[in-house]
Amino acid sequence: MSMCKVCLKGNKQHSKKLWTLHQTQICVFCSKGSSEHSWKLWQIHNLTVKKALQGTKVKLYPITIGFARTCIARVCNTGCDPPYDKELKPIYMGCTECGLFLGNKETDLADVLDGMCLKCFREVTDQTAYWYDIPPATKIRKKGVRIWQYRDSKGKWHQMYGNFI
Repeated sequence: MSMCKVCLKGNKQHSKKLWTLHQTQICVFCSKGSSEHSWKLWQIHNLTVKKALQGTKVKLYPITIGFARTCIARVCNTGCDPPYDKELKPIYMGCTECGLFLGNKETDLADVLDGMCLKCFREVTDQTAYWYDIPPATKIRKKGVRIWQYRDSKGKWHQMYGNFI
């Protein structure tokens, strides 16, 4: 028996039409389907939207800023003359510890991280040692690999790795 993520009832207690409607719901915050969310993540995303709207009946619009993921924005009045009297303000999720806004990966993993940013999560779980910040080695020199250096037409030196004859 499957449980509905919206009303927490079994599939036997739904009509077929209502079951398909509940299973294909789209998250207002991230525009993903309900099947891609855990129940806790669904609640966190809905709470973020409710906090941003603050009980007002404002229409939400999709907005893309730069190369970022499409998010939602609410309409705010600026008090200027028309047509400049309305402004779109994006809705972001804030960290529960420090209050800074979360990135895409952090909002996708908000149920695992308990709504915290990665920095606060590392501090809470005592993962603050310096070696957590060291990236993995990118160039590993092996025995028998020769390095060949050359200068390009602009005078910049480059290195090539390989077994040259």
